[in-house]
Amino acid sequence: MKSIQLETLRTEILGINEKFLTPYGERIMTYADYTASGKPLKFIEEYLLEIQKFYANSHTEDDITGKTMTRLIHKAEQIIKNEVNGTKENSVIAAGSGSTGAMETLAKILGIYIPPATRKTFQEMSEFSDYPQDIQSFLDPGNKTGAPVVFIGPFEHHSNILLWRESVAEVVNIGLDQDGYLDLEELKRKVSDPKYKKRRKIGSFSAGSNITGVKTPVYEVAGILHDNDAIACFDFAASGPYVEINMNRDGKAYFDAVSISPHKFIGGPGSSGILVINNRIYDTELPPTVMGGGTVDYVSDFGQDYIHDIEEREKAGTPGIIQIMKAALAIELKGQVGVEQIDRIEEDYTEQFIRRFKDNKNIEILGPMEPEKRISIISFVIKHNEAYLHPRYATMLLNDLFGVQSRAGCSCAGPYGHKLLGIDDGLSERFRSAIQNGYSSIKPGWVRVNLHYTMTQDTVDFILDTIEFVVNYGYLFLNEYQVCLKSGSWSHMSPPKEVDLLNNFGVMNALSRTNRPLKKHQEINLAKERSAYLSYAMAKADGLKKTHKEEYSNYDNPEMKALKWFHFIHKA
Repeated sequence: MKSIQLETLRTEILGINEKFLTPYGERIMTYADYTASGKPLKFIEEYLLEIQKFYANSHTEDDITGKTMTRLIHKAEQIIKNEVNGTKENSVIAAGSGSTGAMETLAKILGIYIPPATRKTFQEMSEFSDYPQDIQSFLDPGNKTGAPVVFIGPFEHHSNILLWRESVAEVVNIGLDQDGYLDLEELKRKVSDPKYKKRRKIGSFSAGSNITGVKTPVYEVAGILHDNDAIACFDFAASGPYVEINMNRDGKAYFDAVSISPHKFIGGPGSSGILVINNRIYDTELPPTVMGGGTVDYVSDFGQDYIHDIEEREKAGTPGIIQIMKAALAIELKGQVGVEQIDRIEEDYTEQFIRRFKDNKNIEILGPMEPEKRISIISFVIKHNEAYLHPRYATMLLNDLFGVQSRAGCSCAGPYGHKLLGIDDGLSERFRSAIQNGYSSIKPGWVRVNLHYTMTQDTVDFILDTIEFVVNYGYLFLNEYQVCLKSGSWSHMSPPKEVDLLNNFGVMNALSRTNRPLKKHQEINLAKERSAYLSYAMAKADGLKKTHKEEYSNYDNPEMKALKWFHFIHKA
C-alpha cells in the first residue's frame, strides 16, 4: 500500500501561504489552530467534486446515481469502522457536525437525555389533576434517586458536561491527581461505591484535553469501568486526529462508544460528526433516535415497523452523504500517515515548546510538562509585571504582526480552566456575576496553539519565535489597540479594510469564480518573508520602548476594578 508523504499534504493544504492585510502590512497566513478545526486538502475537495457528478439521494439502488451514493456511503462507513478496529458488533452513526452532535445522539440512545422544552412540557402537564406526579418527580433535576450515574473526568469539553447535567442522570466528577492527570484511584473508588451498585453506570471521558493536550489512559479507564459494570464511552474530539482509536483492543479494554470530530482532522472540514458504538448498548426494540424516511420497513394508517439494522435506522431522511464520505477520507488519511509518526513528530514539537519557555518568567504553560503524555495542544498565559496580557489581545498581535492563527478564550472547557488558572468558587462567582452584568472582557482565558505534525521544523521555529516576541514585547503595543470592555473584543486603532470574502459573500460572487480551479499554495520565499516580519516587529518594539510608560487604564465600576487582571490603555 502506498504511503502519503507529509510534504504532499503540505502542498495540498488550502490556504497555506495565503496572504492577508493587517494593520502592519500584508502577512502570510501560518495556521496553528488545528485543535479548533483542520484545514481542507485540495485533492480531497477535488475528489469529492468528481464524486458529486453522480450525486443523488441514497436509500435506493434502482438507478446509477442512487446506487452509487448508497454504496459509497456504505464504503465510507466501513472505512471508518476499519480505522477504529470495529467489527460487525459495532455500528457507525453520522451525527451533527462534530463530537457534540455525536454525544447528544449517544445520550438519546442511552435513554437519559430529555430536551429542555420537553421537560417544560411535562411541568405544564403536571398542573392537571390526573397527571401522574411520580413522572414529574422523576424529571425534577434535584431528584436523582435510582437514576443512571454518569462519571466524567476533569478534562471535559462543555459538550461532555452540560449534556449530562441536563439529563436525568446523576453526574459524578473524577478529579485530577497531584501531577495533573486523571485520578485513576478516585475513579476506582467512586465507580465501585456500593450506593451505585444497582444503578446503570456510564463512564464518559475526554480522551485528551483540548486545552493542555493531556492524554487520558483510555484503555486502562475502560478496564476499570468494565470491572465495575459500567459502560466505557470516550470523546475523541481533541485527540482523535492524532492518537490510536481501538474499539476492541481486548476483552476488558474495549470501548462501548466513541465520538469523533472529523472536521478537526487534516482534510476534514465540512464533514459530519461520527459516533461509533458497541451494538450491545443499542435497543433495536425501540424506535430510532430520529424517525423519518429510510428508517422503516413499512408504514400504514395504523402502525409502522422500523428497520432493525442500526446503521440504517439511524439515517432518518437524506443523510449527509458528502459529509460522511469526507469524514471517512479524513480518518483514513490519518491512518495512512500513521499514529506512530504523528506521535513522534508532535512529541518532539511539544518538547521544543516546553524547553523554549519553561524558564521564561513572562509565560505560564498550562498543564503537566511531560511531552510524552500530551498531544501537541499547548495553552499559555502571558504575564507583564503584576498583571497579564489579555489572551484575545495576544492572539490578535500574533495575527497582525506575524500572520499566525492561534485561538484565545476558555476553549469551551470551563471547569478544567478554573483548575488550571487557580480560580476558586468565590472568585468564579464574582467573574460570573460580572459577565452576566455585561462585562465579557473580564472572562479569564489563555492563548492556544497546535504544533501540527504537517508543519515543517522551520514553521515551528517561526511560531515559537513569534510567541517569544509577544511574551517579551507584547505589552509595548498596547497603546496601538483598544478593547471593548463589554464584548471583550480587541481592535487596532487603525484597522485594515476587511477581507473581500466578508464583503462579497453570495451566489453571484460564487458564479463569478466559474472555471477557476482550486489553486495550490503560492510559491514564495517563506524564510525571507518570516524573517522580515520578525525584523519589522523588533524595530517597531524598539521605537515603542522610547515612549512607553507603565500607565494603564481601568474599569469605572469598583467591583470590576477589583477583578481586573489584564492590562489595557484604550477603551473602544
